[in-house]
Amino acid sequence: MMPQASKTWCPAIELKEVGHDLILKAELPGVRRQDMHVRAEGDALVIEGERSHNPELQGEELIPSELHYGKFECHVPLPMPIVGDRVRAELIDGVLTVSMPTSV
Repeated sequence: MMPQASKTWCPAIELKEVGHDLILKAELPGVRRQDMHVRAEGDALVIEGERSHNPELQGEELIPSELHYGKFECHVPLPMPIVGDRVRAELIDGVLTVSMPTSV
């Protein structure tokens, strides 16, 4: 049985400090750049968007399925202040990488 699209989910993420940057990586296979939004909000980074079902699999039952579909939203608390207007994000091969220069 496929997960219900009505539930909000959060992708798997990792956050690390590299030099004077915080680097966040999130696993988002099957999500197009235009279907997501990334923003710095206070002392957190917010990733939100939607992953649609594969139209070729509509109506088929997958056993088992651990993939999430539908809306996702993730609020990631940041351990230090960042320079919000210098945040860069790129999506390559289903991995979102967000580089956030710290103000420390």
